[in-house]
Order: sequence, then structure tokens, then C-alpha cells
Amino acid sequence: MSIAIVTDSTCDWSLEEYERRNVVMVPLTIQVGEASLLDQVELVSEDFYDRMIASDEIPLTSQPSPGAFAAVYERLAEEGFDAIVSLHLAPVLSGTLASAEMAAEAVDIPVVAIDSKNASSSLGLLVEKACVLRDEGATFEEIAEVLRRAAAKTHLYLAPDSTDNLVKGGRISPEQAQGAAMLNIKLVFALDEDGRLVNLDKVKGAKGVIKRLVEAAQLHAEAYGPLKLRFMHARNGSEVEKLIEALREAGIEFEVAGIDACGATVATHAGIGVIGMAVSPLNG
Repeated sequence: MSIAIVTDSTCDWSLEEYERRNVVMVPLTIQVGEASLLDQVELVSEDFYDRMIASDEIPLTSQPSPGAFAAVYERLAEEGFDAIVSLHLAPVLSGTLASAEMAAEAVDIPVVAIDSKNASSSLGLLVEKACVLRDEGATFEEIAEVLRRAAAKTHLYLAPDSTDNLVKGGRISPEQAQGAAMLNIKLVFALDEDGRLVNLDKVKGAKGVIKRLVEAAQLHAEAYGPLKLRFMHARNGSEVEKLIEALREAGIEFEVAGIDACGATVATHAGIGVIGMAVSPLNG
């Protein structure tokens, strides 16, 4: 059976990685100011950062239409694929999965649209797992079942460098932001079991961020053993490198799956300078 893997642009892979892994990406639409552009197709992450900095308003994202997914699924069927596994960001963050589910009903070959319960680099870890399973010869049903189980063991942690976008988005008040800045307090967030962005902790400075993320990785290593990690950032690669070194110094056994320039889904809320760590078991 020939199985196609489909995801959306919030996976945050580079276009080269999609091509190398033979994954089809369906873009969301980003509205920044008066411009409405296809994520990662008409507006790559670095250009998005520039537009976001220049705008006084939080950018908006909108999911692909069912028609956009149907066109992709129909093309893959015409190319000879027997089934499609379509893996997308958590529905609490976007209506993307609902569009994929609607389109799946209109295609002649089997299509399963799966809630990753994740976004950005943690979605990327799950898409990578789908590719490995496909390449190992797993069946359509096996891939879907493994991915649903794996989603519960895949997590994303992120730490903004500033609170500017959190204030613009109404997540914290200007007074809270001012107090945090005066005390050099950094906020650490996580995606919960449904994919919602939730406050995890408050720490002191950039060193506190790295220490807290290492602690999170240690807890996962205790539960799962060796880890597969994927990192993301918005123009803050130096802090990601510091985090990787701190993880090594802590004696955590892990494999780096990649480092992503985070796209609009995370960067809109967290802003320039955010770093993030996606975690999943290396085996299982």
C-alpha cells in the first residue's frame, strides 16, 4: 500500500525537509496588516518576523478551506496513492483539522485526519514518526493508531524573550509585563494535553529558562528513557545552542531531530526571541 503523509504549515519544517521526507504541506493563511498571505509559501518565517515587528496589531491566522485539502487529497489519489494520513495542529488552536476531516469524506481513497494535540516542533516530531512508520512498511491503520498514542507522549515547551506579543494578544496586562521586565522575570509555557497554551512557570532570566526546560526534559527522560528532541526559535538560535549544551551537561540521553524557525502559530503569541523544546520518547 502506498501511503501519503500530509500536514499543515504549523509543522514549521523547512520546504527542503518536506521534500526530503516526501510530506505534503497545506498552508494556513496569515494576515499581517492589510496583507493576506499563504504561510511558508508566500511568507516564510523570517519575512513574517519583520512584518510582525512593524505591525501594531497581532497577526491573524486562518485555516485552509476544506476545498484546499480536497484538492491535495484528490491530486494524491490521482498520483496513485492508496491512502492518506493527514496530521494537523490541535483543533483548540485552529479549525485546520475540521477542514481536513470534511475534505476526507469527499475523496475516493481512505483518508484519516489526526489531531496531533500539538503544534510547531512537537507536531514536527509526530510527522517525522509518521514518515518512519510509512518507510518501514506499516499499514494505514497501524500508522494512525501509533500516531494517536504518540501524541499523548509528545510535548512542547516554550519561553518568550519579551512580553510584547503577550500584551498585544491579551494574555497578560501591561502592568504585569512591566513588573516582569523590572524583575527580569521570564514566563515559561507548555501545551496541555489538548494542545492549549498554558502558563507553566515563572523564572529568573534567561538562565532560569534553560534550567526550567532542562528540568522538564529530565522528567520526561525519567518516564520514557532516551528522548527525541526538536527545537524552535524566532531569531534566537544562540539560546537554543545553550539549551542543547545544558541538556548534555545534565546527562540526559537524547537525539536532536531538528531546529526550526517557528512560524506564525507560535511566534504570533510568543514574539521575537522565543525558544522552544519539543519532547517525545526516542523509542516508542
